[in-house]
Amino acid sequence: MPPANQLHKDAVLTNLSIQYRNEDHIADMVLPVVKVVKRSDLFVVYNKANSYRIVDSSVGPKAQPNEVDWETGHDNYSVKDYALADYLPLEDIDNADTPLEPRADTNQFLNNLLSLGREKRVADVVFKEGNYGADNKKDLAAAKWGSDADDPIANVQEAVNGCFVRANTLVFGHEAWEKFRMLPEVLDAVKSSSRLQDTPGGLATRKEVAELFEVENVLVGRARYISSKRGQANVYARIWGKKMAALYVEKNPGIKSITFGVSFQEMMKQTQTMIDVKRGTKGAEYVKVSYNCDEKLVAKDLGFLLYNLL
Repeated sequence: MPPANQLHKDAVLTNLSIQYRNEDHIADMVLPVVKVVKRSDLFVVYNKANSYRIVDSSVGPKAQPNEVDWETGHDNYSVKDYALADYLPLEDIDNADTPLEPRADTNQFLNNLLSLGREKRVADVVFKEGNYGADNKKDLAAAKWGSDADDPIANVQEAVNGCFVRANTLVFGHEAWEKFRMLPEVLDAVKSSSRLQDTPGGLATRKEVAELFEVENVLVGRARYISSKRGQANVYARIWGKKMAALYVEKNPGIKSITFGVSFQEMMKQTQTMIDVKRGTKGAEYVKVSYNCDEKLVAKDLGFLLYNLL
């Protein structure tokens, strides 16, 4: 009988391949996209106080009603360009074995890296302590979650109600969420007697926490990135840090709406390709994915940040 190496020649499997993918990104749910026409422009901001001042609206039979004024101001946005590209030799495209799809794989790879960069920018904006006023953030260094002095439910409740418009969204970094969902106080609140009598232990779910605090969404930022410098050993860290923010987020912000922040985009993400005949024997296909964006906080008092949680 012939030896094994003559009976089988190694080939690339057509029904299995291994590709790491980042966990779900939440940037679009935290700072929703607003499509704009110009790269930079102004948008109207209605005077906040106009909507909350009680005025005398009583009027006599022959009197004229009191006259009241309302005011507006302006803010501005300015998008920045983002793009990544790669060359695909036509020889590689022609000779690729299944399941490799050079065009589709490259397009997906470039899109993933662009999305990763956006996730990091949004996390840096939302979890930056300097983006919140003194009355809209709290340092828990003296009462970290899991310590004897902690009060996690009161902390989150303070954050939810600390937004000028009551928060409808909770944003946790991965580590903060994993700690919060296993705290005894939280489990007692969401599991009630069933946890204490029948099934001790367990973990709180996002749905249970949303119902507990009467918010619409509980988002957990789990995406990773390499935090070490190029050339050093890869260190994989979580993009969203060990913090939590309570926000009021309008899913589809538009005219006369209010939301914590938005992502202005003049050009939505698109893929462009062209053949460069100067490269290689057959030429190479140039693939570029690009878009522009300005991640901007437009109503900072609609957010409340908890930091130094762990």
